[in-house]
Amino acid sequence: MARTIEQLSAFVESVETGGFKAASRQIGKHAVTISGLVAKLESELGFELFIRKPRSLELTEEGKELYSYAKSALHELEFFDAKADSLLAGQPSRLTLAIDPSISSPALIGIYNRLSKTFPSLAIKILTGDPLFVRSLVLSGQADVGFSMATRIAPQEISTADGFSFEVCLIANPELDIFSTQLQNTQLRRIPQVSLNFFKEIGLSAIHELSHRVTHCSDMHEIISIVEGCECWAAAPKYLAKSKIQSGKLKEFTLEGQRPADWHTELSWRAEKPINEAMQLFIEQVKLLPNC
Repeated sequence: MARTIEQLSAFVESVETGGFKAASRQIGKHAVTISGLVAKLESELGFELFIRKPRSLELTEEGKELYSYAKSALHELEFFDAKADSLLAGQPSRLTLAIDPSISSPALIGIYNRLSKTFPSLAIKILTGDPLFVRSLVLSGQADVGFSMATRIAPQEISTADGFSFEVCLIANPELDIFSTQLQNTQLRRIPQVSLNFFKEIGLSAIHELSHRVTHCSDMHEIISIVEGCECWAAAPKYLAKSKIQSGKLKEFTLEGQRPADWHTELSWRAEKPINEAMQLFIEQVKLLPNC
């Protein structure tokens, strides 16, 4: 015989509150009703779930075994209700984001959290890659929205919006023979550099690569780790490198006659694609992220 939702709810609440009376207050039914629902469930199962004592309930071994299953069944029902409500309200079912890991931050994780809470039944998929890979995912329709470092090159099929900008600093391994915090280009050329691969891919090597020997990498977090562990240097977002600079794991320096530069981020989505509520929330929240 199929167990009813009321029976399972009465059983679970009685376990969690310690008695029929306390469970009745939580559910909003009389204690006699709760006791009756549990008794009927026991009768249908063919064994007792509780040892009834004068002032308390104690789970039987069978009751202990079934509690987690009953709890899971009620959770599944909650998910079912949330999904049904979202379909009735016309809310999106899925959202795929393409994210450049070089600009990932706790603030971005907070936006994921807000999406989950605003749309409880939304299936979120997060794909990662460098800016060119992010753009390809958006172009092909594999991602609804992309968020990456700005390429400043967008096909007509893609709409873009500015995200936050951030200060870039020059960092070096502390073991390098750099006695000054200000260097000349000629001094820097002899030191190995680590640079983002997409600069090379979009033809910006002449601007961003100064050394004779350059290692390319697609993830800024990995670049910072490489500089920390190898005798080389790189340009990196200051907000990502700041803690390691302060702890002495990295050394910050400047180039003679050069001012600190800012890099930018951008959002992207297919121009003809209707923007649903989940996409809109993500775009709006990213646009609110402060410059750093």
